[in-house]
This record gives sequence, C-alpha cells and structure tokens, in this order.
Amino acid sequence: MDQLKGLLKSYEAWVAKNPDVVGDFETTAKWVSYFVAGRISNSNVLSELVYTLSNMLVFYNDRIIDKARGANENAVIRLQSGLCYRLKVTLTTLEYCEVFIEISARRLFGQTGKWLVIALIQVLKAAGRLFLLKHSTSDIITSPPIAALNRRALSKERKPEASVAQSEHSITFQLKRSGRLIRKVEGAPPIQYRDFKLHVDNADAAKTQIPRELLQAEYLYIAKPLIHLTAMGLFGQRSWKQYMIALSLDLYSVYLYRQHRHLMSKQQKLELSRRCINLLYFLVRSPFYDNYSKTRIERILGFVGQHVPLVKLVAGPLREYIPQWQNTYFYLWST
Repeated sequence: MDQLKGLLKSYEAWVAKNPDVVGDFETTAKWVSYFVAGRISNSNVLSELVYTLSNMLVFYNDRIIDKARGANENAVIRLQSGLCYRLKVTLTTLEYCEVFIEISARRLFGQTGKWLVIALIQVLKAAGRLFLLKHSTSDIITSPPIAALNRRALSKERKPEASVAQSEHSITFQLKRSGRLIRKVEGAPPIQYRDFKLHVDNADAAKTQIPRELLQAEYLYIAKPLIHLTAMGLFGQRSWKQYMIALSLDLYSVYLYRQHRHLMSKQQKLELSRRCINLLYFLVRSPFYDNYSKTRIERILGFVGQHVPLVKLVAGPLREYIPQWQNTYFYLWST
C-alpha cells in the first residue's frame, strides 16, 4: 500500500508539472476508442469502456491540476459546500460512465434490465441536480456538473498570476498553519469607501438572487428525462408522441429562460447557448432519424466519399458506424 501511495503521489506530481503532455496522452486514448469500434468482436462494449476510462482519466487529471494551482477561491468553495462538491464529482462520474453502464446492463440483464438501470440512473441524476440547485451556489446545472478545465487558459494565466502575487505581497501576509492570506492594515481601502457592514455569506446571497421564473425553467429541464422515460413506456421508443413531448419540454424550458434573459447570469447564458445547440440532436434521434435524416445523411456521406479523395477514408467508416452510434448514444435523456 505504501508503494502504491508513493506511485500515486509521483503520478500526481508529474501531471501537475506536465499538463500539456498529459493532454496529448488523453487525446490519444480517446482516438483509440474510435478506431476500436467495429474492428473486433464486442467492440461496442470495448470502445465505450476505453472512451469512459479516457474521460475519467481527464477528469482525474483535471482535479490534480486544479488542486496544484492552489486556487484560493476553489478551496473556499469546497470548504463551504463540501457535500455539494462531492455530489458534483459523483454526478460527473456517473455522466461519464452512463453509456457504458447502459451497454453493460443490456449485455448482462437484457432489455428489461437495461431500462431499469436507465430509469435508476436518471432518478439519481435528477435528485442530485435538484439538490445542487437548492443547496449550492449554482444557478443552473451544467452537463457535466464539473466542466473540463481549460488548460490552455490556465497556462497563459500562470505568468500574470506571478506578477499579481508579487504586487500583493506588500499588502498581504500568509498564516503559517492555515496558509490563509490576510490583508495588512495598509492594504485596506480608503476610509470613505468602507461600509463596516456585517459579512454576508456569498452562498446565501447568491441563492436569494435567483428569480423564480428561472428556477421554474430549470426544474422543468431537470424533470425532462423522467417525463420522457414515462412517455416512452406509455407510447413506445419510436413513437412520435414521446419525441414531441421531449422536444416540447426542451423548447419550453429555453423559452422561459429567453423570456427573462435580462435576469440571467453569464453562466446561465453560456449554458443556455449550449442547450440550444443540443437541440440539433433531435435531427438524429428516432423516429425523426428513421424517417427523414438517415437517408439524407447516407446520401451526403456517399457523395463525399466518392468525390473527395482525402475525406473518403473517413466518410466510408463513418457511414457504416452511424446507425450503431445512433442506436447507442442518441437518447433524449443523454444531454
């Protein structure tokens, strides 16, 4: 165990010092999952396992790099809401493993077991997201709840952070035991700008500022997977009724947000833009895909494969794998 802990610490130190090299390795691991698909028996399970492990590796390395940065703001957030942070980690892990769990459940327990596992996953995700919305400082739940780090931006921030640290050194000092930065008396703002008010917890203040209309839109979006699964059980997987119910819920949630766009934060606007782009997935989901998109996509890929030499190597395999990917990934509850 001591050797294992030593190896783990050595790996964490190496990741913290070489984030660019780690990123290249993670990208290679993801591409391996694409090349494995369709090449060997049980490739669907194997490729999804490789892809899931690569996502988990990226997530783990992001946590190492984030911890190594020594970001005081992130540390304060974790101390103030440790349960919410752990719940975000759990939901992010579940989201990365979701498709692999579904495929494995279908292999082990058949279609009935698969749908039971899917229903359980969606109930857990909805309950977790609802808890985060009520008890954390998040005003909208992203997918995944903990986004991947922008490592390029972090590498660019290192130099400015060093200069800022030097400038702040003259007005702050660090406590030896806790490592907390304390502002010196001479670093305080001018007396005419001091309000001497009692400190208000930022988490409580942030929660009171979320408008009721935006909360209703987010509640609707969180409940959509459960409503959609119920509709699928009533009307069938390839029914237009369940398709239109899910599409209507997404559109109405976006509509509620856009109606009160002036009340939205920057994070809410970014996430709303991502959700609007994700509406395009409805073009490749059943039954719309079976009746309209399938033939057109195959026709476009066939034309490109015949007339564009360099793209031919990609268009051919892509045309063969799209039906399998569509049946595996394009569920309405996956976004």
